[in-house]
Amino acid sequence: MLNNYYLVRIKGRNLKRFLKFLYRKKIYFINIVNQDDSLFCKLDQNNYKKLIEVKTSYDISLEKVYGYIHLKEIIRKNLIFLIFLTIGLFYLYFLSNIIFKIDIVHDNKEIQQLIKQELDKYGIKKYSFIKNYNYIKKIKERIIENNKNKIEWLEIERIGTRYIVRLERRIKEVIDKKESKRHLVAKKSGIIKKIDGSVGEITKKINDYVSKGDIIISGEIHKGEDIKDNVSASGNIYAEVWYKVKVSLPLYYYDEIITGHKINTLKIKYLKNEYNLFNKMFKNKKSINNPIFTDFYNMFSINYSNDKEVKIKDEINVIDSEVIALNLARDKLLNQLDKDEYIISQKKLKTIINNSTIRVEVFFKVYENISNYLYY
Repeated sequence: MLNNYYLVRIKGRNLKRFLKFLYRKKIYFINIVNQDDSLFCKLDQNNYKKLIEVKTSYDISLEKVYGYIHLKEIIRKNLIFLIFLTIGLFYLYFLSNIIFKIDIVHDNKEIQQLIKQELDKYGIKKYSFIKNYNYIKKIKERIIENNKNKIEWLEIERIGTRYIVRLERRIKEVIDKKESKRHLVAKKSGIIKKIDGSVGEITKKINDYVSKGDIIISGEIHKGEDIKDNVSASGNIYAEVWYKVKVSLPLYYYDEIITGHKINTLKIKYLKNEYNLFNKMFKNKKSINNPIFTDFYNMFSINYSNDKEVKIKDEINVIDSEVIALNLARDKLLNQLDKDEYIISQKKLKTIINNSTIRVEVFFKVYENISNYLYY
């Protein structure tokens, strides 16, 4: 428990003689400071009790109290404030963990009602407590599994005290692909580099420019100007297509490096203030605190702490940030490509530095499969 100490002021003539008298009375001091015509003496609780019982003409006054009594007095004076603060914090925490609104983003009312019923079944509804990430993940998987013929994709995002539910409806193919006829068309604009046509009439050549939706392999087989037959065109069309990729990164580089220096010490924490006993404190550190004593309000605590010194690296590096941004842009695009697709070339278009952010825009030429089908 925290010890109590007292700082007293003793005024009068021949103070040295009075001190000798007090020592004979077995009253001992921790520290004595002589200032003008007074002595400022620090002593513990037992010696303070003996001192105030001494009958003397010397002026003895209490200047300051340290320790538990002082803390108790602070709590007593601010008790009402502390009570209301605790209630307020609890109320704020309670309200911030309640869901007040659920928005289901979809234009189909039947799907909206279906999702609402599914969410209610798993306890995700208005005025319910916020669920943790793992629970939400499991619920999403269950809802999709239970409605795999109706729902293609589902996402539940929490923003403050609101859930936003986004989804894509599974669209059933209404065309019987075995009996239908089709053209092979361009999925996007580009310059044709390779045509693998197995069925159908090829209407374009290598190095032709095509726009999105242009027929490259037709399902209509012509003889002269007449249509001889209709088939389901198939094959693969590879083309040079183009992308602009933008990547933003912070300019600041921040890292924490543990130097290997460490100390074990006792720490006293009062409100936001921390006092280190016996050992010096590192300017930057990582601490593992083992509580020895904590009061009911968590305002005051004593901890046995293991501190490790940390060296902080905080700098700006435009060149490194630009290189990292270029690599991120390339990786971002590569993640979208299949095994038989690749980047032909890349060119940095511009670099914009705005406050603490660097934004890089890169132009890519990509060898990509642009095959798509148009049924008729």
